[in-house]
Amino acid sequence: MRSAGSVLGAVSASVRWARASLHRGRFVLALLLILLGRAQAGSGVKVEDLCKAVVEDPNYKVRVQAALVLGKLGDPTAVPSLIKALADQNSTVRGIAASALGQLGDGSASDPLRDLVKRENEGFVRTQATKALALLAGGASGGKHAKIYLNFGPFTGGVKAAGPDAAKIIQDALVRELGKLPVVTLTLSPADQHSFPKTGLQGFYIDGNITRLDDLVASGGSETSCDVKVMVARWPSKSIIMWTNAGASLQSGSRPRDKDGARRDCLEASAGQLAEDLGRFFKAQGG
Repeated sequence: MRSAGSVLGAVSASVRWARASLHRGRFVLALLLILLGRAQAGSGVKVEDLCKAVVEDPNYKVRVQAALVLGKLGDPTAVPSLIKALADQNSTVRGIAASALGQLGDGSASDPLRDLVKRENEGFVRTQATKALALLAGGASGGKHAKIYLNFGPFTGGVKAAGPDAAKIIQDALVRELGKLPVVTLTLSPADQHSFPKTGLQGFYIDGNITRLDDLVASGGSETSCDVKVMVARWPSKSIIMWTNAGASLQSGSRPRDKDGARRDCLEASAGQLAEDLGRFFKAQGG
């Protein structure tokens, strides 16, 4: 995996084209569109790379661009990184991070944004934080009113063929899909974690493991099959409520990279089925 500092390296050719083709005032917009398109296509730029870049890249322009794209992508897993970016030494980064949090609509960002408004001296940053708080409170379109907090386990302990990378595929897919539900939040402030009952949220813990992941050789290729079992429990007590499972099978080539790709696709298909089933359950719980 590439370092956070190289997130923009994957688009260097496109950036050179944009710099040559567009006026200076439109360059940042062009770069944003390039990054956004690549992230959505799953090529070159990943959300996890952008999350790392927004807090760690030494170039403030890169941090600004990363915050912009994270806000546009709407992936709830970016919330913790954007909250950290509210303390960035650069005011533009702080302001864009605040705006992105408003776009993501996760209520756990409310307290950090209020703290930012109290301590911030820059007018631009205060304005963006205030607008974000209005979105989170439902004062503008797009506000998200979470009723459920989801906490995820490591998804380990399955068959030997399913190592940490396979478990992470399942976990990441469920976090991504369930985090899109309007009734769900994936993050809590330290104060809310300490006194969870006072939040008024329902808490659920999701964990499981991969019970099958194998390749059966056939003429001219192989068939990859997988099964995933998932538990839903109350959080923080972890008292089990239900179990559910999903599986998939698909054809693949005989080369090692073909089998690796087939395993990933099989696991993601299973996670997609689980996300649909769990999504219906949590929607019913959230009212």
